[in-house]
Amino acid sequence: MRVSVGDIELYVHEQGEGRPLVALHGGPGLDGSVWFPALDEFAASGYRVLAVDHRANGRSDAGDPARWTVPQMADDVEALIQALSLENAVVIGWSFGSFVTQSHMVRHGSASAYVLMGTVSHPEALASVEHELATFEPESLRAQVAASWAGEATVETPEAAKQLLADQMPFHVADPTGPLVAKLLAADQVVYRPEVLRHFAAGGNYGMLDLREDLRHVTKPTLILSGAEDRTTPAASAGELTAFLPHCEQVVISDCAHMVPYEQPDAFTAALTSFLRRH
Repeated sequence: MRVSVGDIELYVHEQGEGRPLVALHGGPGLDGSVWFPALDEFAASGYRVLAVDHRANGRSDAGDPARWTVPQMADDVEALIQALSLENAVVIGWSFGSFVTQSHMVRHGSASAYVLMGTVSHPEALASVEHELATFEPESLRAQVAASWAGEATVETPEAAKQLLADQMPFHVADPTGPLVAKLLAADQVVYRPEVLRHFAAGGNYGMLDLREDLRHVTKPTLILSGAEDRTTPAASAGELTAFLPHCEQVVISDCAHMVPYEQPDAFTAALTSFLRRH
């Protein structure tokens, strides 16, 4: 469905009925389809999954590029919650979506609970990606993966953006040469938007803000989900947020990196289910 949030309409991938679970995708330049089939089980068991395409991402309207910011995207989430009259909603953000979620926590805090998956505590933590690229194994894939990251700031076409993700995917899983890479790429249904990827990648920190002190005032329960071998958003950095968020817990899932729901689906589902039942 499409939902007006003021100056634009957002596209929302909707499944199921029940408690709202507002899911924010990573990227940027990707879309809400990345949440499926990871959240299918929740859609079938009492949750209304609303996987949002951020503004200028996927099938959502672009609007004014001056408003392509993480705080504005957080405001869009709040406008969507209000437009749909969502009650007892949970907001879950993955990777770039977790930056938007952190901003929503600080600017609005209207969800009943929050989940940050594949996140970091502050923008400077993303600098560790350079070291991870320089030492990435197997060495045979190192140049390919490094080039995919470098190409984000200049990518021009949806086809090129799709290829960048394909080249980069080994970096995002614990086993770069395992069968999951091909499986994820074969299942890809993303509507790529290279212009918004260029916009955020050029800054180096993908629009993330350091909100640690502001997060001290967020009283809603928060779950941090991290992959133990995440090269992009290290679990150690994510864990630092537990010192700032008053009601926060972290679950670190072994044998996975950045693609938590697909590398370890049972552990992902168990951790999220346990948290939602308690909050």
